[in-house]
Amino acid sequence: FQQCIYELPLRRLVKSGYLTEPKVFDAAVAHYDFSRLPSQLNDLEPSQEQQLNELVKKHPRVTQAICEQIIDLSTGRQGVMIFASTVDHAKEIMGYLPKDEAQIVTADTPNTERNHIIRSFKAQAVKYLVNVSVLTTGFDAPHVDVIALLRPTESISLFQQMVGRGLRLSPNKTDCLVLDYTNSGYDIFQPEIGSKKPNRQSQLVQVECPQCEHQNLFW
Repeated sequence: FQQCIYELPLRRLVKSGYLTEPKVFDAAVAHYDFSRLPSQLNDLEPSQEQQLNELVKKHPRVTQAICEQIIDLSTGRQGVMIFASTVDHAKEIMGYLPKDEAQIVTADTPNTERNHIIRSFKAQAVKYLVNVSVLTTGFDAPHVDVIALLRPTESISLFQQMVGRGLRLSPNKTDCLVLDYTNSGYDIFQPEIGSKKPNRQSQLVQVECPQCEHQNLFW
């Protein structure tokens, strides 16, 4: 392909009323420092999962403070999706959430149990749904109006996919609260670019083509 003939950016979809407006909240109560971890944190290998477990276990107070803030900011909200780093991390998060209002889904959750949990969540019998890399794409629960990111990723598109779980239109839903505790600095409205983020200090630079006016993105 030599030329892009049409683009439909996220911002236009939101403005036109096809998606719910994301509201990014500066969740400054606490962040995880994932900056020393290796890149390619999209499909975790066992060694990377072990590193993540060690990192989050060193800071239990961070997880507790984050969960307390999620609960506080979710008052009056319909559905909360929490993306955890590992299974152990997800179980730790569950320990800080209201027991009768939270459920967990991982790759090891049996299909029958998973289907029951998801049905309960969609019926709003459960408010908080914690998951580990299983509900990032294609999952459809339109009432979700809070997205809490507690797992790192080097992919902007994966970041957008997770946030996108809360952008479906639904009755009595005016916006989606996005809580990013990974300190990634990604822009929800910026598309994926060819190369991965070199380091945590790197920033996106937008350069317009003088001929076609296409907005090119570089690190």
